[in-house]
Amino acid sequence: WSKCTGTPTLAGSTPNAGTGYVDPYDIEYDRGACDADRRHISNVTVGYETPQLAGRVWAALVSRWRVSGIIRATSGAPLNITVTGDPARNGQTNQRPDRVLDDPYGDRSWNNFLNPTAFAQPAIGTLGNLPRNAVIGPARWSVDASLVRAFALFNAHRVELRVESFNLLNTPQPGNPVTVLNIPTFGRILSAGDPRIMQFAMKYTF
Repeated sequence: WSKCTGTPTLAGSTPNAGTGYVDPYDIEYDRGACDADRRHISNVTVGYETPQLAGRVWAALVSRWRVSGIIRATSGAPLNITVTGDPARNGQTNQRPDRVLDDPYGDRSWNNFLNPTAFAQPAIGTLGNLPRNAVIGPARWSVDASLVRAFALFNAHRVELRVESFNLLNTPQPGNPVTVLNIPTFGRILSAGDPRIMQFAMKYTF
């Protein structure tokens, strides 16, 4: 469990008043969740090695296989909803809309993660009431696993076989939705992380 809030930074330093803050006269207007804020992060590591069995055949086929896995789960990243143009007429970028509905989400599907009708273009000459990074993107989880077995040959010679899989269950890894209110794809998820990736290796030591 974690929480990080603050005003924007620029490579660890204070941004320029003319480009880093939406309202240069009120830095607190941009206070919100940090870009790297993740409320929940969980990593669970498991490991098991099959026991040494009696009998030459069973010992060779089944004994001393090492199975390892990592279960990763994280809540979504903060999303900064913005509008195009300069409705405040102050020359600043990344201006935000008004929030008009309590629930900013659609059905949270890839094509309707955010609800466009939950936001509105602010009136000319005004700044939107939506805080910075006020909406949370989609969560992710995945399982990585490996299967390893070392075979002793003779003297100090050994062969190790390894199979590794990243995102073993091939769970969807959604990217963040489009966050610019004025474009047609607003609220849709158009990117994704890696699908299942497997790799095989053999190592011979002597």
